[in-house]
Amino acid sequence: MVHHNHVRWRPPAGDVVKINYDGAIFSEEGRVGLGVVCHNSEGVVIASLSEQIPLPATITQVEALAARRAAVFAVELGITMAVLEGDSDIVYKDLSSTDPSLTPHGHIIHDVKLLASYFSCFLFSHTRRQGNGVAHALARRAINSPNQNVWMDNMPLDILHVVLADIAFLV
Repeated sequence: MVHHNHVRWRPPAGDVVKINYDGAIFSEEGRVGLGVVCHNSEGVVIASLSEQIPLPATITQVEALAARRAAVFAVELGITMAVLEGDSDIVYKDLSSTDPSLTPHGHIIHDVKLLASYFSCFLFSHTRRQGNGVAHALARRAINSPNQNVWMDNMPLDILHVVLADIAFLV
């Protein structure tokens, strides 16, 4: 018998903000969507972002660019303590490593590590796709708009059900 563990989004501790990020590829359009969502320890959405950019060369570059956009967004918001969480195991390992990344996305990883110095507390975390639903939905939503879209203290209504599913178990 095979058991599948259900992965859920988990809130951060204390005053730390959890920043989930993800990328979605739109091959036919030659575009990529980036999604970022910031939650407090109660699961409340502080801010979210959906942005469309040109398609990079690899899927890992997409995820690394999403991580960098998440870190930049956190700096822009003035967040000082954060956990940056995505569902790419490769990007997580590169971000967590003390060695420089010599991969094609290594310069993006380097940027994220430099941005981490702006925070008093900054950690990297990995989750499976099921624990990253809101960021994924925001990344998929980017195909609808060529512009960057930012929501403060709320979410687009078409994604609200994903947020509510994530925080339902917290109540």
